[in-house]
Amino acid sequence: MSNRRKAHLDALEARLTGPRRIALFGHRDVGKTTLLAMFYRQASTGQIPGLRLAAVDATSAEYLAEKIAQIESGEPPAGTLAETELRLRLYHGRARFDLIVRDYQGEHVTLGSDEPIQAFFAECDAVLLCLDPEGPASPAERRRRQQEVENLLERYIEKSDDATTDRPVALVLTKFDRVPYRDEGDGAVVEHLVEARYGMTRHLLSTHAPRSAMFAVSSYGHGAVGGRPPAELHPMGLEGPLVWLAEQLEAGDHERLEWLWDLAPDDLPRLSRCVASYEQRYPRSERLDTLHSKLATLRRRRNRRVGARLVLALGLLVAGVAGYDALGFQAASTFERNHAAPAVAKRWEDLIAWHPSMGVFWPSYSRRAERKLAEWRVKAADVRETVGAPDPGLTEQLTRLKVQSPDLAPAIKKVEERRSQAEHDARWKALKADALAAADQPEKPMDLARAFLREFPDSAHKDEALALINSMRSKVDDRAALEERDLIDDLVRASKLPNADLADVIARAQIFMSEHPRSRWRGEANDLLERSVKQVDDRDIERARQFSRDHRTSFAARIERYDDYLKAHRDGGQSISEATEAKNRILAEWDAYSYRLAYDHWVAHPDDAAEVATRLRSYLQDHPDGHYTRDAQTFVTWWEKVIAPGQYRVTLKWGEFPPEVGKNLAVVLEVAGVTHGPSPVIPNTLRPIWQYTFPRPITWKLGDPVTIKVVRDVGWFSSNLKPLITLQTPKGDALGMRLLTGPIKPSRGGKTTLVFESDFAIPRLTRPD
Repeated sequence: MSNRRKAHLDALEARLTGPRRIALFGHRDVGKTTLLAMFYRQASTGQIPGLRLAAVDATSAEYLAEKIAQIESGEPPAGTLAETELRLRLYHGRARFDLIVRDYQGEHVTLGSDEPIQAFFAECDAVLLCLDPEGPASPAERRRRQQEVENLLERYIEKSDDATTDRPVALVLTKFDRVPYRDEGDGAVVEHLVEARYGMTRHLLSTHAPRSAMFAVSSYGHGAVGGRPPAELHPMGLEGPLVWLAEQLEAGDHERLEWLWDLAPDDLPRLSRCVASYEQRYPRSERLDTLHSKLATLRRRRNRRVGARLVLALGLLVAGVAGYDALGFQAASTFERNHAAPAVAKRWEDLIAWHPSMGVFWPSYSRRAERKLAEWRVKAADVRETVGAPDPGLTEQLTRLKVQSPDLAPAIKKVEERRSQAEHDARWKALKADALAAADQPEKPMDLARAFLREFPDSAHKDEALALINSMRSKVDDRAALEERDLIDDLVRASKLPNADLADVIARAQIFMSEHPRSRWRGEANDLLERSVKQVDDRDIERARQFSRDHRTSFAARIERYDDYLKAHRDGGQSISEATEAKNRILAEWDAYSYRLAYDHWVAHPDDAAEVATRLRSYLQDHPDGHYTRDAQTFVTWWEKVIAPGQYRVTLKWGEFPPEVGKNLAVVLEVAGVTHGPSPVIPNTLRPIWQYTFPRPITWKLGDPVTIKVVRDVGWFSSNLKPLITLQTPKGDALGMRLLTGPIKPSRGGKTTLVFESDFAIPRLTRPD
């Protein structure tokens, strides 16, 4: 296929499969941008029946949205200054078209312009020529506009083969709302205007554009004043150009596909791509069945041609391979007459490797070649052994040949005996040379001699080899004894240093005894090991003892020191029992010490229950199983109860008053600002026995004050009556309820006594040992 024809087919395929380029041609102020924006506005909102226009990318959507917003706000779009490519998608019925439209500055279509938009026009698939129905007032300017159109269409005509524009062209009269209607109807008005103002363009289209049309549109509709859009937009005629464009694009696809089929009826890949693109664009087209049928016929025809070529090629290949195998066998047979055995064996080996198909076409040749290879391999081995150049893989080959060709066993045995004797002699010479060269390293020749006897137990040099082994063993033992003595001396010196690392000495001694179980110095190494272990044991236990003496109250650290000892000497320390007993003793001391901190504070400060509870909580945390756990838990539980309001029953038991206080007395309680009482009056006695339980429970929490008032009975009670005696919680005492749990006297002394009883009780802490 010539490059020119291929380029033509590639261009045709690109037109069929790629997006459609639509030229919106017109000078400045003709309304191209407004028309494009209103096309999108109307078709995207369903106001044009059977059509929908969508923006494919964000750039196109934002550009059109901005223009529409300006129009709807009553402002005409500003003149276009930069070229903008818009990617749109037009849906017409079940068909869809990807469109590329460019908005540009109107001056770029002026005669003689070489702006980039001109190159876009040259490759477009359809053209919309936008002209103003009023047009320039000057006839010269109108002619100028028509010459611009003429220049564009002449470029299309120049490239065509039939003096046509070769693509659909539509003349679109914009701003048609400015044209007054006439009696003969819209169509006649359009034709009249085009003939009167743009006769040159009308004649050009009718002569050279068989697929042309004329449309009159208005982007704003009636009501626009001075080029500004009205408040309500009523576009006119926008559906005409869009429907015409969809129909023309579909008709063009049909023509191009038929044209491609005529130009390249056997180009299956290209036709398949174009049909697939056509099916994607027109999924419900009635032509698809026909197109798929034609593709299937083309595939079958191509498959038959390819199959015939394959059969012919396969036949030629079989004949060539058979001839190649026969010639190879004859050449190998000729080669063995005048060449040495190793070369002949290699030639038969290569024949079998290079002619794997010989067993298929020439079975007798294949069997004879295998036999020849076996015979010549044995001969080649015999030659190599004779000249002293053995093959490293010979043993394996001979073993396999004895199984495959038993009749060759005698010849193979001779080769093996010769090879074994040659290897025996070479090994003995090497052994003697190593014994002489490695006098200071006797291990190597001794090991080699042992290996030699294992491999050649019936060797004529057996006695010499045994004598060599004994000689080397004596040297090895002597040298080992010297090395072991040096190791022991190093250990002794290391153990006697002022700050000896006894752990390292112990580890090295253990390694020595493990690696030298038969050493003559083993007893000395064991004694050194035991002395070092004892020194480490004594040192570690003394460290724990000394720390315990120096830090009596660092109980956890003291226990940790003894734990360190137990971990380090778990396998048999001399002071295991002492360390274990010390840990238990320290735990007991720690238990009593932690509890005594709380107990002593309670004794010294019986009103500071909060601090006592805090210390007892710490005690419980450190000693959950301690000796005083029960008392501590009881006190903490009581503390958690009294910090919240609780109710208590209080009974006034009896009292004693001096004569100056008098008789007929009653008792009033005030707890946290709440008054309880008065109690009954026991008449005519200085030692009244009340046995009176206040009817209401007394509500109290830690810190609430308690006041006891003694008043004289006057037949009634008033809260304002001045008490004879007032007893109250001392300042700073948070446990005021203690006043109501037993006998109470005034702080200044005297015979006055009151005895109470209540269910409030303070837990008792056991005195530590």
